[in-house]
Amino acid sequence: MSAARGSLRRHLALARQFARIGVIRKSQFRVEFLCQVLMDCVWYATHIALFEILLGHSRTLAGWTLGEVRVFLGFVFVADAFQMLWLGQAWHFGRELKDGRLDALRVRPGWPVFLYFFQRFSLEAAVNMAVALSYLGWAAWRVGILGEPSAWLLLPWALSLVAWTRTVLTVLYSTAEFYLLHSDAAHFLNEAFTAAADRPLDVFTRRLRAFLLSVVPVGVLTWVPASLLLGRLGPLEGLGHSAWIAAFGLGVFRLWRAGFRRYESALS
Repeated sequence: MSAARGSLRRHLALARQFARIGVIRKSQFRVEFLCQVLMDCVWYATHIALFEILLGHSRTLAGWTLGEVRVFLGFVFVADAFQMLWLGQAWHFGRELKDGRLDALRVRPGWPVFLYFFQRFSLEAAVNMAVALSYLGWAAWRVGILGEPSAWLLLPWALSLVAWTRTVLTVLYSTAEFYLLHSDAAHFLNEAFTAAADRPLDVFTRRLRAFLLSVVPVGVLTWVPASLLLGRLGPLEGLGHSAWIAAFGLGVFRLWRAGFRRYESALS
């Protein structure tokens, strides 16, 4: 137990240092900071406008009302902001693997998965996260669920699912690079499946929904948290999905470590 607490404290200290370095780095590039925030706000506005227009001409979308879709979009924006906030380094993984630049992960005092994927803290994404959480809070208030005591228990659970699932999926996509070298598999898989997470799973067929919940579980990233908070999923169903993504994530991390052992550095 004491070893686990020591490991947790060490990794929290590392995260604090990554955040400090990220703030220092971005404070030197203020125009880039502002442009990134603006671009992401335009992306949010585009998604909002799309569904506002669609549901302006129809009462529901695959059973989702406008208010419920707004809550769903809040989780989409939170998932995107978390990706940018902590996991931006993943975009460089394929190139650094090919160039043999992962040597330092073998000697640094920490878990290689954490040290690699969480090393690039993004200050501008912190602003985007504030925007995303504000929109989610507004959407939840508009549908009247923030006044329910259960919502304040479900909301941390739902947000934790977003953060964990985003991390798991990012590591999963990058793992393919170990076995399909020179393929840019991480980028391809991210582009192939991210679009599915931006839509309520109810718009897909039953078999595709099952695939997106169990095989490549992008549905747990946004659809499950939104459905849980809105009461479209019961607590037992939510626990089932949570247990599955927890076990799935641990398996993904083990697979990544196995792939990392196959890695040959530039000095090998």
